[in-house]
Amino acid sequence: MRRVAQIMGMPITVDIPDCKDEAVFDDIFNLFRKVDERFSPFKKDSEFSSYRRGEVPEKTLSTEMKAVIKACKEAEEFTKGYFSAWYSDKFNPSGYVKGWAIKRAGDLLKKKGFKTFCIGAGGDILASSSSQKKWRIGLQDPTDRQKILNVLSISSGAVATSGTYERGDHIINPKTGKPTKELLSISVVGPDIITADILATAAFAMGKKGIDFIEKQDDYEALAVDDAGAIFTTTRF
Repeated sequence: MRRVAQIMGMPITVDIPDCKDEAVFDDIFNLFRKVDERFSPFKKDSEFSSYRRGEVPEKTLSTEMKAVIKACKEAEEFTKGYFSAWYSDKFNPSGYVKGWAIKRAGDLLKKKGFKTFCIGAGGDILASSSSQKKWRIGLQDPTDRQKILNVLSISSGAVATSGTYERGDHIINPKTGKPTKELLSISVVGPDIITADILATAAFAMGKKGIDFIEKQDDYEALAVDDAGAIFTTTRF
């Protein structure tokens, strides 16, 4: 079965070939809704909004919020500041939470006994297979939405894409405080969706040198398209 729902401001797709129970999908989508209710910067009554307004001291935050804040700090250190949840002194973990929510959804499906599934949310995909099933994942051409640049065949793994072709110049280079213009998109492939998402955002912010950054990461590969439409990949992509 396959179902799609609009949550967290984006379409979320869940595909579980061996599942015919609607309740399983309900549980997954409810997980995303709960994440949105806690972390949304657009919901005035979310825990994050209350925290950002200074109404909730950090010591009384939920375990989940504390964990995300800690993880965002670690991601910023790991990427030498190119992935940052802090911009203009304002904290916004949205760039981290999406991958984190997908990972939690995948963990929940595995806990329920499902080993073959695919979860997609806003350009990020987590695939799992315990059989001969191969998930075919198309990478969109940022210069033409009707075209596919590359089709990946994945048993288990993650794909995260950062770019400006869907949402405009929303990715800021923390070093300059300005939108990155050198790349149109970059897709990172690897075993973990959270790490792939962090790497994609950081590499995009770096511009053309982002491919070199991914090249140094064990188990992760990337394909990037620059502002002239040229395609670059890591050596083992």
